Amino acid sequence: MAKVIAFSGSRRAGGNIEKALAAVLAATEAETELIRLAELDMRPCLACLKCAGGNRCVHRDDINPILDKIRAADGLILGAFPTFASVNALTKTFMERIWPLRHNRIFTRGKVGAAVVCAPLRPGELADYFQLYFERYLETDYQGALVIKGVVPCLACGFGETCQVSALKILYGPEAEASEDKFYDFEASPEDQAAAGRLGRAVKKAVAARHG
Repeated sequence: MAKVIAFSGSRRAGGNIEKALAAVLAATEAETELIRLAELDMRPCLACLKCAGGNRCVHRDDINPILDKIRAADGLILGAFPTFASVNALTKTFMERIWPLRHNRIFTRGKVGAAVVCAPLRPGELADYFQLYFERYLETDYQGALVIKGVVPCLACGFGETCQVSALKILYGPEAEASEDKFYDFEASPEDQAAAGRLGRAVKKAVAARHG
């Protein structure tokens, strides 16, 4: 049976990213696994190149078993949110730690890739970043990104109504207040759930084509 693995780069268990990933996985109708990066012992890449010979990392943490899972899987899905026009640090660390699979032979080549982008502001920046990563560096058959709105931290930090750079003001205007109606919930969005289903079915179709 086909296997698709999703990785959540959010530190919030059961949050919107995880809910969206679960919906995409369900639509693949494959054997699936959802892994929370926040629960891994995962250190930054050393750039030591000691993985070049055997496609294994010298770090004594949780990454080598994850590399084995990726090598055995047909599909790979990443879910994350943007920070400063890129991806959040937890997810970026994980993306770099997949580097051992790119030596001598690209073990991710031809697998199916997809992403979930949780971004209330400028989601295209992270969507483009994921496309570059999946297509150029992992060389997967990339099926695109599900973009969901998410929640700006300015709603919960306590300073969203007075901060000079508040995303709350950018999104809702200078007089906006932090109120419950501005909190996004994936499960309350039929449109996003339908989009998750479409992405999952696209992954399913691409995986089936991969097996000929």
